[in-house]
Amino acid sequence: MKLMPTEIKKDSLAGEAPNAPVTYERSVRDDLDDKIPKPYMARGLQAPDIEYPHGTPGHKHHGWSVLQQHVAFFDQDDNGIVYPWETYIGKKQMIFFIIPDHIFTLHLLFPKRMKERK
Repeated sequence: MKLMPTEIKKDSLAGEAPNAPVTYERSVRDDLDDKIPKPYMARGLQAPDIEYPHGTPGHKHHGWSVLQQHVAFFDQDDNGIVYPWETYIGKKQMIFFIIPDHIFTLHLLFPKRMKERK
């Protein structure tokens, strides 16, 4: 027989991560229960938000996870491999091809190290 822990550690329910300041700046909304059914439940096929609580209307997910759907957008020739030039073309299609885009690309090429765990 397994014993259930009587006390859940405080940090297991934390909405902020000490080494990711953006989690303090963008805290979880308090009204999600009113807008999205079961906001605490992870979705495998759709990415709901406040405007579209059931995902993007008319979008076909083809049984792929949200991450697979995101990556498939950049796979221009549908061969299952995303090459750098396909990412370049995909970003141009999204109209993000401006100077900040180059900064983002450099950030991908030269990522910062995460702070070591204490």
